Order: sequence, then C-alpha cells, then structure tokens
Amino acid sequence: MKFGNPQIILYWLLLAPILAAAIYFVVARFRALGEFGSIELMRKLSESLSRPKVVWKMIVWFVAIASLMFALADPQIGTRLREVKRKGIEIVFALDVSNSMLAEDVKPSRLAKAKYEISRFVERLGDDRVGLVIFAGDAFLQCPMTLDKAALKLFLDIVSAGSIEAQGTNFGAAINEALKAFRGSERAAESREKAQTRNQIIVLVSDGEDHEKNFEDALARAMERRVRIYAVGVGSPQSTPIPIYDETGRRVDFKRDKNGAVITTTFDDATLRLVAEKTGGKFFRIDASGADLDKLFLELQKLDKEELSAKEFVDYDHKFQFFVAVAFALLLLETLLSDRRKLKP
Repeated sequence: MKFGNPQIILYWLLLAPILAAAIYFVVARFRALGEFGSIELMRKLSESLSRPKVVWKMIVWFVAIASLMFALADPQIGTRLREVKRKGIEIVFALDVSNSMLAEDVKPSRLAKAKYEISRFVERLGDDRVGLVIFAGDAFLQCPMTLDKAALKLFLDIVSAGSIEAQGTNFGAAINEALKAFRGSERAAESREKAQTRNQIIVLVSDGEDHEKNFEDALARAMERRVRIYAVGVGSPQSTPIPIYDETGRRVDFKRDKNGAVITTTFDDATLRLVAEKTGGKFFRIDASGADLDKLFLELQKLDKEELSAKEFVDYDHKFQFFVAVAFALLLLETLLSDRRKLKP
C-alpha cells in the first residue's frame, strides 16, 4: 500500500487529542449529572440515559473522523497490468567487454567511458524499445528488449570486463545475439504489431579488434532482416597496455605474454566501418577528445517510428472511496443512534 497524499499522514497525529477530548467530554457529562439538581431528579434523569449508548456514539463518531482522515491520504493498493502503446524504434546495444576494453587511452577506461555514453544516450531516448547484449569471445543477452530505460541502465551498471569468461572479440556472436533479442520481442508482440515493418537497430560498441573473423554469416542475416548496424569505436590509434586490477580496483600490473612482455592493444576501426557500411548504418567514435554520439542520436531520430506495445505494471488502484463511504455511513448512524434507553412505565 502507498498513499497519494502522504503529507496528510502528519494530521493523523491529531487523532490522539481528538480521542482524548471525546473521552473527557463523556466523563465530564456523566460527572455533571451527579453535581446538578436534587438527588431524586438526577436519579430520574440518569435512568433515562444509557451510558453504553453514549460511549458507542462516541466510538462511532471517532471512527468516522479517522476514516475521513485516512481517505484524505488517498490510500492506493496493488498495481494493474496495463498495456502501454508508444511509437518508437527497436535498438539493441551490443557492448564489447573483452579485456582490451580495460585500456586507459580513453579515461577512465574504454569500457567505463562506453558505459557512461550508452547510459547518457539511453536517457535521451523517447518511446524506443531497447535491449543490451554484451560480448567478448561469446555473447550474452544482458537485458531483453524493454521500454523501461531505468531497467536497462541497472543491467548496464553491473557490466564488467569479467562478465564473460571466453575472451576475444566476436562480432558474429554479438550480432546473432542481438538478432535473437529482436525475435524474442517479435514473438511477444500482438498480431497487428507483427505485421508491420519495424526499424530495428544494432549499436555495436567496441574497440574494433575482432579476433574471430567469421562474422560474414551474421552480417548476411542482419542484412536479410534489414537490420541496420551503427558501429561505435572506442579508443585511440596509439598502442596501449591492458591493465590488471586487484580486488580493490587498484592497478597492479599490465597483461603480459608468456615471455613477460607487456601486451598492448590498438584501436582498429576498419572492421567496424565495414560492418556499418554493409548494413546501411554509419560509424561513430568515442575517443580521448570526446564522443560524437549526439550525431548518432540525431541519425536515429530521422528513422520512421512504429507503434510498439508492452504490458507494464502501472498505477495503483485508489481506495479512498471505501473509507469515505464508511465515514458517511458512520456519521449517519451516529445521528440516528439515541443515547436514551426505554423506561418501563
């Protein structure tokens, strides 16, 4: 349960003095009967007054006031599953989490900078459906397609270079996993939405060092489905060592080969440009001088947006009406309830 007007809860503190005043009024009334008039007259008056009824009238009145104050706080219970329809495109971010993304030629590191830029980019999106794939030597769907941008950012926050054990950079696996994410979204769509042609976009974020060289089949599948791939390169052309961190996050050394020589990584944009060109996308950069993802954002805004639907838990059900009805019923009862008792003739 939650309250639509939580500030009203402070006024509930008034219920204690109201109850105290009501009790004081009833006690004072009974006491006054004993201090006014002759003993014979008071005996006759007290015989006609029902003390239990007086107490019950006070209880009914107090509960009515409490119900009204509870209603003013607008109690809301439970959630409803509602279908939300919006117009947008479908975007899967495929983020490289291989060890080379730990290079610090882009501060604080290629991976950290890429995560920051993706998060900032997602915040600017409107009603587009987004998903997140992470990849290295293999690929994994980190966040399925969703309209909830906050959820995707939570999944993005926990991504690290150790998220996938198999090292390397496999563009083919990343593209295939992104295509699966689109298919999963399509299976969940309504029949009307399935029939429409949707703009589906893969944003491939990597330092460009593809070690697998077998992504041609994946590219062919993307082209067949008319999925555009926008490639975003992260890094600088200078050779950069790959740091090693301890459990506290402190850099302790650099990666070395079996002969003890420091292993370096160099940003390579040739493959990324090829992937973008073949699928009708474009190439963008994130480097030490900044990021030009604003250009990517403007590019995606030009695309036609189709109606997308999703079932979301939204809106609590308002229950204040129940407490208002109880309050008015009790107040009516209080006016009809007599504090006198029937005397035998």
